[in-house]
Amino acid sequence: MFKRPPASQPTETVNEQPLSINELEVFREPKSVRSLPSNAALILISAALLSWSFHFIQAQLTTVNSVDAVMNGMLTDIRAREEGVISKVTVKSGQPISSQELLFVIENQRASQLQAQEISSRLNKQEAELKEAQERLAHKLSLLNIVNRDAVNQERLEVLENQENQNQLLSDLDGAKSRYQLAQLNHKRAKFLNSEGAIAEASFDTAEIELKQRESEVKSLQAKLASLQVNQDAVRNGLSLSRTRSNYDPSIRSEELQLQIAEDQQEIQTLKKTIQGTRAELGQAKKDLQHKQVATIKSPESGVMWRLTAQPGKFVQQGESLGQIAVCNQRWVDAWVDEQKVQLLQVGTPAEIKLNGTASSVTLTGKISVIRSGIGRLSAGEDTVVAMMPNLPRHTQVHITLDKQASSSSSENMRDGNLCYIGYTGRVVFKVRSTSFLAGF
Repeated sequence: MFKRPPASQPTETVNEQPLSINELEVFREPKSVRSLPSNAALILISAALLSWSFHFIQAQLTTVNSVDAVMNGMLTDIRAREEGVISKVTVKSGQPISSQELLFVIENQRASQLQAQEISSRLNKQEAELKEAQERLAHKLSLLNIVNRDAVNQERLEVLENQENQNQLLSDLDGAKSRYQLAQLNHKRAKFLNSEGAIAEASFDTAEIELKQRESEVKSLQAKLASLQVNQDAVRNGLSLSRTRSNYDPSIRSEELQLQIAEDQQEIQTLKKTIQGTRAELGQAKKDLQHKQVATIKSPESGVMWRLTAQPGKFVQQGESLGQIAVCNQRWVDAWVDEQKVQLLQVGTPAEIKLNGTASSVTLTGKISVIRSGIGRLSAGEDTVVAMMPNLPRHTQVHITLDKQASSSSSENMRDGNLCYIGYTGRVVFKVRSTSFLAGF
């Protein structure tokens, strides 16, 4: 605008005439002009806002936000196998442990030794019976050798005696035959003389009787000889042993001894097996006694010590809980989501879990395994539904099973004392329809 001069200044008389348009333009302020970088920055910011708005709207249409969620895991109880006083505790709460690692030592010096002593006494008795049976068997074996030797000697002597009797009979038979031949000659002569009337009838009868006697004698000796030969064959076959002075038969006695020896051998084998079993029982009883006196408790699983209830010097009963182990490779995530958005989820939907409260961001992966609705309104198996206020939110529980690789890799952070992150919260990304949506814990 045109500025008038101050009033204090002297003014000259001039002719005031109206200003033209061109003259007025000279007195107007100049227009501001934006630079090219400013325009480019404005365009980039606008594009970023449009992209963010697009992704935000898309996420709002496909995202399920969980109301609450928590990392959960399986706990294994550690119980005392025997009663006693805890003398040693090698772990503490939050400490990572491996399978079969020593955890506790329980001592009980008052454990009863009666069972081991009873088994030891029974073993000593069985060993004494075995020794007696072995001595009895050795005696019978020695007696069997004597009896067998007697049987051989008796057979030899009987054969020798039989041969001598045969020789004697043969000799007697030869003499009897000679006498028989002489009797035949005398009978023939007496018969001729009797026919001629040279001798009396009585002399002829005497010659005839003597002939018959000699003939009978020969036949008797021949029968005895045949009997001796048969007896000798039987003796050699062990079938005709005549009685001894004491009616002792070595072969029969040998058979009896062999039966008794077989029974003793069977008895010895049975005793040996019984002793072997008793020794094993005694060894186990000693081990059990040792375990009762000093019992070691080892970890059945790998994980972290979740809760420790045992302390050195504490007396515990058999079966009493000593603590709990959190099994790090058996964990899962429980999340609660709005029931109206459950239709976007299904069993098997991949999930990515980002835990909160960790020094470094820990990311796990898994899949939905269970979707359970009716939380807080339904008791399964009952015909009564729990009434809820109309304005209260209605949620569905989503059970997420962690992948094995993710579970094992996350267990590397157990050394931080974080108990495998059980109880931690975080964020879950569910991949639905090729679009990830976040469920905040």
